[in-house]
Amino acid sequence: MRLLALSCVIATTLAASAGATDRIFADIHAQSPSGRFRVDATSPDNEQEGYKAFQARFTYTCLDTASGKTLWTRKQAMHEPMKLSEDSDFEIAFPKEMSPVLVCVSDTGSTVICTATYDLIVVSPSGADLGEIDLLEDALTDEENEQFVHSTTAGPWWTGLSAWYFLQTPTDELFVIRPWWGRRIFVDAKTGKLASGNPSLIESAIEIEKTMVLATMSREKPPAERQVLSEYEAAYLAGVLRIEESIPALRTLEESAYSGSSTSGGLSFDVSFENEVDPHSYSTFTLRQVVQLSLRRLGVPPKPLPCHSFDLVQGDDRSEFVPPARTRSREESVQDVKVGMPAKQVLTLVGSPDFVGYDAWSYDIDADSPFSITLTFDARNVTMIQKEDALWKSGLSRDEALAY
Repeated sequence: MRLLALSCVIATTLAASAGATDRIFADIHAQSPSGRFRVDATSPDNEQEGYKAFQARFTYTCLDTASGKTLWTRKQAMHEPMKLSEDSDFEIAFPKEMSPVLVCVSDTGSTVICTATYDLIVVSPSGADLGEIDLLEDALTDEENEQFVHSTTAGPWWTGLSAWYFLQTPTDELFVIRPWWGRRIFVDAKTGKLASGNPSLIESAIEIEKTMVLATMSREKPPAERQVLSEYEAAYLAGVLRIEESIPALRTLEESAYSGSSTSGGLSFDVSFENEVDPHSYSTFTLRQVVQLSLRRLGVPPKPLPCHSFDLVQGDDRSEFVPPARTRSREESVQDVKVGMPAKQVLTLVGSPDFVGYDAWSYDIDADSPFSITLTFDARNVTMIQKEDALWKSGLSRDEALAY
């Protein structure tokens, strides 16, 4: 079995307000890795000037780039236009089929479309709809929906850190989805139906995923047919799949100071600070965080580099709080953390936490007998300390924190 060349392009979702989330459905241009096929998903709504959300009326076009010939076109299914009220002259058409968030095309010409409601539509090389799968209803179990699918103002969310790719057996072409919790979903690209994942198929999928990871993390620009993961996804899978060959690349990525998210407020909303650190306002070095988790899973202690930065608040001014260099290990220092300590003192003692939740900081401690420590905060100070077995070694709590 081998990896089929493909291109997956995922559209972006943007938050517009605190009360609700507008869904932004950008045009998608997915090209097969060899460049042989290109599938464009375009909406006339994206041709308008100014802010626009909930774009629809997408047209899908598959082009043979070698000949310049359009192989097929497909229209997003829409309801008939209707008036919003009896006295209105304005009519609007609502989608029967939701707008796309992902398009994948292989070098055989097979295309997979994933809509915003997680309907997976499989299109043949000739442009025929082969099947439609409701991933939440048909592919995920009730237990998976309950445990792993989170409700948000933009709808259900579960695809963070997932891998989407094609693989080929001697007789079949399959599309594979690997969610962050590890169970693989197989779709028969020739019938558009779910397929069972036997042990041999799962083993082949794992080998493909390892190839994808190493290709993405290669220092040399990988061939186009291997560009199927982001650097963040590859760094995560390197630890999950225990790919020891990835350690040198992970060590390089660990130096990244890229901050992919910032959080402010929470329990400290409307609380005044003076010469203090707000434990609930921080920025995350997202790539470094996932790299350090993977290094630990590979048995390699990370460098003493922070995964989060916090601000020192002085009146209306904020500046990054840089703790002094520690003279003791985190294993020793964390023993001195006490209930009632403010965030600034914790940072001075132990440094930046590895994970931050709504009301908690969590540290993964590298030691002869590794462990994790979670500190619960009120608006300012530590209220509870919990020591437990190393959370990166078992369970999915660390994976879930990264996926969402």
